[in-house]
Amino acid sequence: MYKVESIKLPDLALGKEWAILELVTLGLYEAAEQEMFADLINSSNLNWQQLLAQAKRHKILSILVYYCLSEKFVKIIPQNILSQVELPKILSINKHKIALYRQEAARIITTFERKNVRFVATKGIALESTVYPSQGIRTMSDMDFMISPQDREIVGKTLSDLGYSMGTFDYTTGKIKPHSRELMIKYRLSPDHLPSHVLLTDNIIIPFIEVDIANSLTWTSCPFQISVELALENIIYQSLLGRDDVQLPIFSPQFQFIFTILHLFKEAWIEITLEMKGKDVSLSKFSDVVRIWRTYKEQLQTQEFVAILEQWSIEKPVLWVLEHLDRTLQTNIVSDLDFEGRVTEEWLSSASASNGISRQWRGTMRERLFSRDRHKLFK
Repeated sequence: MYKVESIKLPDLALGKEWAILELVTLGLYEAAEQEMFADLINSSNLNWQQLLAQAKRHKILSILVYYCLSEKFVKIIPQNILSQVELPKILSINKHKIALYRQEAARIITTFERKNVRFVATKGIALESTVYPSQGIRTMSDMDFMISPQDREIVGKTLSDLGYSMGTFDYTTGKIKPHSRELMIKYRLSPDHLPSHVLLTDNIIIPFIEVDIANSLTWTSCPFQISVELALENIIYQSLLGRDDVQLPIFSPQFQFIFTILHLFKEAWIEITLEMKGKDVSLSKFSDVVRIWRTYKEQLQTQEFVAILEQWSIEKPVLWVLEHLDRTLQTNIVSDLDFEGRVTEEWLSSASASNGISRQWRGTMRERLFSRDRHKLFK
């Protein structure tokens, strides 16, 4: 029913619920994807509880709800699901959060610019208004910015002046809990990020905003590095919804694609992320990569982009991600870039243990994403 010559669609080997999540991750750009999505959500034996739980675990719940409530599909959603689960409320809360983040991003941007800080916005706050065109559907746990290492001190002071404190939000007290001494030592030993900063709000729904400031496209001990200074020379500007007076600086599509891939690589390749709640690789990260590709394909499918990868010797981590993406979601990005056959199966199953020793994991990325106990996959 779903076979189309130019499109490879998800199979049902892991269930209808998982196939729906893969379609949502792809973005429902194609008519064939939309047709399959409609058929699946209209299925009488679809387990909605499992579907919504999996979507939440993979941080794509708001995206799923957005499509379900769209004019094209809302009429085929069971009425008991619409009323009992309160799907509109899920999306409204996420839209409210993003609107609040946009306003705070404007405050940070204008202050950084006044201080002559070189920076870009990254991840959610940059992507939600480009590859997720201001639909309020990208899940965001914090706001991310990239700076030059030389601006670490002035940025830390600026955030303090803006009312931010280093630490994490404590839901039991409603206050900011300072970082532990051990964690602060780790930040000093691995200076690719500033310690996370938190701002308390007077918003009863969103009581705090967390800001993450990076000054590396990878991480301190990563065997693959690319100049953050080079990346910061390739900046474009976009409008910030609701603030006509502020332009959001973001990486050019080529460096945005590279950074997003390398961030996914970090979360999937370093074994220690398995121990960090919410940090291991999820469908949301693959959603970012595939949507950037689909949005900017013409600018990425160029010799200039390939030359950047080769100049900085980052083909291996980039292809680690793209090969897994192609195999998981039936895309053809590696082929479109003419990169077939450049990485081995051993590399694709590799991982870095906390002691720096190379490890291997078994199975496919699709099985890994589906699994609830990923420790069993590592050996």
